[in-house]
Amino acid sequence: MLRVDVRNLVRSKLYICRDYHIQPSEIDRMVYFEFEYIIEDVNKEAKEQEKKNKEEQKQYESMRKGTSSYKTPQAPKMPSMPKVSIPKF
Repeated sequence: MLRVDVRNLVRSKLYICRDYHIQPSEIDRMVYFEFEYIIEDVNKEAKEQEKKNKEEQKQYESMRKGTSSYKTPQAPKMPSMPKVSIPKF
């Protein structure tokens, strides 16, 4: 017997409709195993995208660290104000 978690099914339909611009009626017309294959492919694609994002983030961090060794020139120090003694009357 086939058991389906309805909440998970609805959530999956929502994500597919939102991210891939597919109408819910099109998903309802699918045979259930087709829908399961789509879910597997979407999850696989999401994991690959996450892996790619982590690699890009790592490259970005290494580039940032590489440029951080470059020191910016210091601004010249302003001369201090001379001390003036004012006579008291």
